[in-house]
Amino acid sequence: MTIKTLLITKEVPLPIKSGVSLRNWQNMNVMMKFGPVALFSAANWTPKYDTLPGVDLWKHYNVDDSRTRWEELERRLWWLRPIGDPDADWPYCRFTAQKLAELMTEFKPDLVILEQVWLYRYLSVIKQFPCSIIFDNHNIEAHLSAQPDRSRDSLRVRLKAKIQTDHLRGMEEQFTRQVDQVWLCSEDDVQLCQAMYGKNTPLSVIPNGVKIDNYKKAFNQEYEPIEQIKNPEHTILFLGQQSYYPNKIATELLIDEIYPKIRQKYPDCQLLFVGRAPTQQMLDLAKKDPNIIVTGSVPEVQPYVAAASVMVVPLLHGGGTRLKIVEAFASGCPVISTAKGAEGIKATDGKHLLIRNSIEEMIEAIDKFWSHPSLRLALRNNAYELVKQEYSWEANYERVKQGIKELLPHKI
Repeated sequence: MTIKTLLITKEVPLPIKSGVSLRNWQNMNVMMKFGPVALFSAANWTPKYDTLPGVDLWKHYNVDDSRTRWEELERRLWWLRPIGDPDADWPYCRFTAQKLAELMTEFKPDLVILEQVWLYRYLSVIKQFPCSIIFDNHNIEAHLSAQPDRSRDSLRVRLKAKIQTDHLRGMEEQFTRQVDQVWLCSEDDVQLCQAMYGKNTPLSVIPNGVKIDNYKKAFNQEYEPIEQIKNPEHTILFLGQQSYYPNKIATELLIDEIYPKIRQKYPDCQLLFVGRAPTQQMLDLAKKDPNIIVTGSVPEVQPYVAAASVMVVPLLHGGGTRLKIVEAFASGCPVISTAKGAEGIKATDGKHLLIRNSIEEMIEAIDKFWSHPSLRLALRNNAYELVKQEYSWEANYERVKQGIKELLPHKI
């Protein structure tokens, strides 16, 4: 028997621009193996295309074009509502909720998957129909929101952030308790979710994964050289959306602490930042120093990952599973990370990557990689095998199959 699946997202999965879109594309492709897939996407922009490979039905709506003036006023008075705020439910408006109900009537899904807490307000629409519901929670967002943020430098900003975090926690708790199953990225997130919201809803680990065939060209070093990279053997890569606060702090550590010290021994070394929304400071530094390369958003990350000699992930905050590390593993790029950066990944220090938690340790690890090619090769091969076993779409298909079997035993 087949399963009809509707995915509800706040981003269009293609082109892949972030870990969010990559995970959504993974889930869509996995669900295609069970039967027809439809997509309902609500965002604040409109794509230039109206079909997606393998998707039977796709409805996209720009909420900024659909929201009424009264709804905009309600959003400004967010603090009067017990749950929700403008940042937490921005992909919602009444018009799109009506359109979702129409799609539910037309498509009649057996299973609906809503990604991330920001889509909570659509849950009331879905619950009017006979289907199983999965909340695909990429991160425990209330936990992330409560983490320190140096940008909250005034009492007013900190107070607003505290209120918003409380609202977000309430919304995430309600979402978790009202669905049939929650998907999380790692066992760490499962334990955190249970600690914060109890054990009322079945939780399944569906890691962030990749289609490993897409990375073979990078792993085999088959891409053309990138002109900006003068010495691939001494190039340090950081991958990710640069404006995201944990990434912003990591890039500052790379630029201010790691890069100046490592270039004392390797004057030809380069820093390569790949990802959308680079900060102005990064752009200004790149203009002054040709060995700091800031690409912004790129059509394809694999050529850049393949061109680097090491990925360094000095993350101190954040949550979930770092797709940047999984992508590096699949591309054959060795990784040095803090324990926080490698959180949620079943990788062993010294076998799949090097885990280092201080600036001095990271600098020593970079030197060790560049001085011992055999170490880089061993970790590279071990990490690639780990991706195939744990973080490929094929591995996740088996996990999803087990989770759906618990929800729809008569369909599997």
